[in-house]
Parts: sequence; structure tokens; C-alpha cells
Amino acid sequence: MLVSPDVFVVPLEQARTLDWSRMRDLLLVAEVLSPSSARYDRFIKRRRYQEAAIPLYWIVDGDERRVEVWTPADSFPRFEHDRLVWHPPGAPEPFLLPLAELFRPI
Repeated sequence: MLVSPDVFVVPLEQARTLDWSRMRDLLLVAEVLSPSSARYDRFIKRRRYQEAAIPLYWIVDGDERRVEVWTPADSFPRFEHDRLVWHPPGAPEPFLLPLAELFRPI
């Protein structure tokens, strides 16, 4: 079963090709929950990403104003309520995203 993430990050050299078939090494995947996708994102997609050894999977829950953080080895998520931190290998500084900024009214 093919899954398609809402948001993903790949290595820069793959992204620069603008060729979807070359974007194979997902570094981070994020799914934004909706009532129709919550079960699928939390169970089916999560297991697929874990089996594929995607290093980091975020499930963004706007209703709860929190993010579930999963890695391939996790049996249970870590829940973030304040901020997301991602420090990919080779990056000089981590990416920080305050959840208050993510969930701010538009």
C-alpha cells in the first residue's frame, strides 16, 4: 500500500532534481490530522514509515494543539506541547518550531 505524506523533507540534492522518483530518502515526515485521516495517519501510515525506517514522523493534531513524535524504534509516541526540535545529521543548528507559532490563529 502506497502512502503519501502531507509534508516531507529529503536531502537537498534529491529535492533539487525536482524529480519525484529521485526523492527516496525521507528524513522527516509530517501528517496533519483531520477527522477523516486520523486513524489512517496514526496506525497505517505510522507503521509504514516505521517499517521504512523514516527517522522522524510527526503527527500534528490541531484540535489537541500537540504533536506526536515517532521514530522507527518507538512503541509509543512522545507528545510535544511546547516546541518541536529537529537536528538532522550535518546541520549546524537544530530546527526549532514553537507550537504556539504552529497553532496560531490565521
